[in-house]
Amino acid sequence: MKQIKLKGIKQKLSDCGITIIILGITACSSPSNLNSTNTKQAEILSQEALEKVKKGNLKLAIEDYNKALEANPQYAQAYNGRGNTYFLLNNPEEAIKNYNQAIKLDPKLPRAYYNRGFAYQRLGKTDLAVQDFNKSLSLNPEYLPAYMNRAVVRSILGDNQGAIEDYNKVIQNDPNLPQVYFNRASSYVELGNKKEAIKDLKKAEQLFSNQGNIQALEKTKEIISNIQN
Repeated sequence: MKQIKLKGIKQKLSDCGITIIILGITACSSPSNLNSTNTKQAEILSQEALEKVKKGNLKLAIEDYNKALEANPQYAQAYNGRGNTYFLLNNPEEAIKNYNQAIKLDPKLPRAYYNRGFAYQRLGKTDLAVQDFNKSLSLNPEYLPAYMNRAVVRSILGDNQGAIEDYNKVIQNDPNLPQVYFNRASSYVELGNKKEAIKDLKKAEQLFSNQGNIQALEKTKEIISNIQN
């Protein structure tokens, strides 16, 4: 009965685990053989596409990214943004094709590796996801979303100690994210460390309360009670 109960707790923790995808674009760092007017036009169209994404107009956003790439086929950020939009349209395979092109044009674009890793994660290709998160972090060691999602994948792969190390990195830089404490508690449960799991869950409970996230708060309280009993 104890094992069944623990399995149920793990499942509830897993159900609440939160991963992140970055939708923002940054200034173009990819090489371009076209003139500055074409580059500027591609930047403007990509920004317009991003605004449409934020409003949920995903198909119109794709059209703007297409126009951006017609203006400047070397604009890696547009491929990255279009990949994100395809991902939100539940088409991770097409998203990956766009991330591949972004990386081909700009091999030092950490967000493209991160986003491709996230898409691989969605497809269950966890080994490829970890590789991309590693590459993203090698290019930008302070890129917290990559630590967060690598932690999730490491946990899936059974590397809960590695997952905890990644969660620790996120918490060191931003100690006010309840999802991180919640997810780290899941890894502690897997390692049989109830004391640290409860400590993290209580911290998550406090932060969820501060956010007014009642659903997550009640679920966290329930899990704490199950672990303690």
